[in-house]
Amino acid sequence: MAIVSPPRHWLDQVRRDPVPWLLDPGNPSVRWMMLRDVFHKPPAALAEAQQQIAAWPPVQTWLQHWLEPHFWGRRNNPYYGGAVGNFGVLYLFAQLGVPRIAQVEPVCENLLAMGLHNERGFSPNEGPASPWMCYTGMSLFLLRHFGYQDDPRFHLAWDVMLHSLLHRSERLSCPIAGGGCPAGWTKLLLALLALPEAERNAEEREAIVVLATRLLEHPYDFKGWDRDWLAWAFPRYYDSDLIELCHALVRTPLRDHPRFTAFLELLVESQTEEGVWHKRRNTPVLPLERIYHPSRWLTFEAVHTLMLQYGDPIYAA
Repeated sequence: MAIVSPPRHWLDQVRRDPVPWLLDPGNPSVRWMMLRDVFHKPPAALAEAQQQIAAWPPVQTWLQHWLEPHFWGRRNNPYYGGAVGNFGVLYLFAQLGVPRIAQVEPVCENLLAMGLHNERGFSPNEGPASPWMCYTGMSLFLLRHFGYQDDPRFHLAWDVMLHSLLHRSERLSCPIAGGGCPAGWTKLLLALLALPEAERNAEEREAIVVLATRLLEHPYDFKGWDRDWLAWAFPRYYDSDLIELCHALVRTPLRDHPRFTAFLELLVESQTEEGVWHKRRNTPVLPLERIYHPSRWLTFEAVHTLMLQYGDPIYAA
């Protein structure tokens, strides 16, 4: 009689179950992500969890620096200040799961009014070398998070993105990055994946495959030029890393690609003996987690990736 192996699931890939640690209310941001993506809680419960993020001291500290007329930066330039300016704080808040609070609305309106170029999408300038991919992906992601997906300006940028992905392959090279830009592709992919799967049309599904294919075929050199992809940290700006990449690719139709399997092996090997993932780079914008110490955000992304790939027969129920 043939011996039937038990089905594999994500717990086979980790050295210890980190879910109770990820549910710690001391980090309401990760707790909200767990309730949303792992336990699939109803909207009322998620809204209550989001309000705890808004009241969280790290978020309140940023809100104390919000001042009229320029918010966190300069009204006439949403991108001024980088990760600590208007655009940067909006993206930070979206990554944390902050709800649409009063201070966010005028900054989103300012981004739509001052940061969007009709033929270029979102980018700091309209020149031919403008890095539109990362900024457009980040902008569409944060604007959808804050509920601006029905705004005509959002639709304009969305259509520009889709047209570029499907009909203008030359726009998928970034002169600033020296050619292929996997970080920019990742940000665009995350924006597309934020659209619920049931609501995607044929063009949006095709665009996801286009980006996933480019990301899987890119010649990464993790021991050389691309070593920063293994220096993961949270929150992120226009940079990316292997954990974010895996968390995006696992939600695409190419999740069974051999290259993705290799990425997953590298991801699993990088966990600690406690079954968590360490932060490997400083993040001055939100220095809540110390470098070379466990990160709840990174561990959530890694574990959720493994759950989606290998199944979750325990918590999904």
